Amino acid sequence: MRQKTVEAQFLHRRQALRWIVGGIGLASVGSVLAPAVASLLSPVYRHRRLPDWRAVGPIDEFAVGGMHKAVVNLDDDPRLRTVAARGVYVWRRQDGEVVVYSRACTDLGCPVRWDPGSEWFFCPCHGGIFDKEGRPVAGPPPRPLYRYHTRIRDGLLQVDVHSVPPMA
Repeated sequence: MRQKTVEAQFLHRRQALRWIVGGIGLASVGSVLAPAVASLLSPVYRHRRLPDWRAVGPIDEFAVGGMHKAVVNLDDDPRLRTVAARGVYVWRRQDGEVVVYSRACTDLGCPVRWDPGSEWFFCPCHGGIFDKEGRPVAGPPPRPLYRYHTRIRDGLLQVDVHSVPPMA
């Protein structure tokens, strides 16, 4: 009778070990699959977001025909202004037409710089070059520079911060 008790305990331990190993395996697979599924579904949810309009500055600060560097604050908390800010380039084509580019290169997200002499954007990471319209001219960038949706309200230029990818 003692022999059967030992065998029964052994079987319970083996079964418990199977459950533990199976649970660890399931948790491992879940930790890999969850971010992958979230990444695949993020474009679906991004398009459903409501616009979040943030001020760039008074429209009169941006001369017609010029390319201007500006900052968009993503948070209203003054303590986070240096952390929660995005650099942008504002090109005021004509009086009512404004283009706001993200400073992030579409290759690796490095900050591009505007050269007024050549009228090109340059990426310092891999030598990417974009023309004034934001189209890639040379280097590895696969897409044009990201453009924010813009509007002018009460003389203030605003951009929808959800209109470009989160890290742009």
